[in-house]
Amino acid sequence: MPAITPITPITPTYHVSPQVDPREVAAIAAAGYTTLVCMRPDGEMAGQPAWAQVEAEAKKHGLKTHYIPAQSGAVTPAQAAQLKQVLAQAPGKVLAYCASGNRCAMAYQMARQLPG
Repeated sequence: MPAITPITPITPTYHVSPQVDPREVAAIAAAGYTTLVCMRPDGEMAGQPAWAQVEAEAKKHGLKTHYIPAQSGAVTPAQAAQLKQVLAQAPGKVLAYCASGNRCAMAYQMARQLPG
């Protein structure tokens, strides 16, 4: 099993990372995450694991999953609102990933600015 991709905490319960490999999901679940969010569109880069592969592995390990594909550097208010809703309903620690973790961090900052 590979080591977990580097994870950056944004808050105690919301963390971001670069692309997750399906083989890392068991370790992610073992690290206490309850929810996995993918903000990277499928096919963004050659060799990138498809969301369906990561999601299937996540479900095997009891993680809740959400797919909010956002273009790099172009997170929309609607996508930030989706993330805000996911975070409001998440039962524990959330790991969101994209290519680098940056758009997941940006989406979180945008979500914090939304009313409600």
